[in-house]
Amino acid sequence: MNKSEISKQIETIASGFTGHVSLYAEHMTSHDTLEHDPSAVMETASVVKVPIMAAAFQYLHDHHVSWEHPLHLEREDIVEGSGVLQHLSPGLSLPVLDVITLMIIVSDNTATNMILRWLGLGPVNDFIALCNLTETKLMKRIDFSVPGPIGLTTAQEMALLLTRIYHRTLVSPPASQVMWDILTQQQYNTIMTRNLPYDLICETDAPPLVRVASKSGSLEGVRNDVGIITTPWGDYVLAVFSEKSKDLRFHVDTEAFIVLPQLTRLVFDYFTFPRE
Repeated sequence: MNKSEISKQIETIASGFTGHVSLYAEHMTSHDTLEHDPSAVMETASVVKVPIMAAAFQYLHDHHVSWEHPLHLEREDIVEGSGVLQHLSPGLSLPVLDVITLMIIVSDNTATNMILRWLGLGPVNDFIALCNLTETKLMKRIDFSVPGPIGLTTAQEMALLLTRIYHRTLVSPPASQVMWDILTQQQYNTIMTRNLPYDLICETDAPPLVRVASKSGSLEGVRNDVGIITTPWGDYVLAVFSEKSKDLRFHVDTEAFIVLPQLTRLVFDYFTFPRE
């Protein structure tokens, strides 16, 4: 299928969604792109944890702090939602690398607050500004009692951040490599990988042919996913956002969990076809 046909399919699927969809994908070699309203400013939900992660690595790099530096779980960090640390005891100490890992792979909200208490919101936003992400902003710590978005961004800006991780130019080559490794351990796979060919992404005795390094985000009416996809037929970054869906369920078959995987599969087929 050519680009025009794929683009029409993306438009058709997006227009049938009850809310709003934004998408940006870019091939890492050809720089060919697929887009749907990629500059729309959208609620990040937990996707904002990617720039938080990067800001943490920048701090460690700039201040020559070890990735084993301990962070302590304080009662003020604890918040409901995704993650496991909310169920553990205050006073627990973990290496900062482990806290970052939990923040990404199980989207641990309490781990996120531990990082933000240590770093501060201002330095995270300063780092985002240094990355020239003009529409991206962290608005607050994870606290559902405080109204308003956790963060704002665009699909294009999140794809740019992922591109820098892909090229190992974000913070430093070692830090970018570790960020890539963490993102590949993602345990929430309801969007980016849901409709991809199982035989290509499943882990058997050999590494899978297709690897996905991703971070998703979910709030009421909001579903997002951003990732780096590496394949034998070419690598690409993808950011897909949705908000204002009329289907407010937190359910495996909520509208966004049906529609967005259709889009991610179209992008996959476009960037990897033809293949044997």
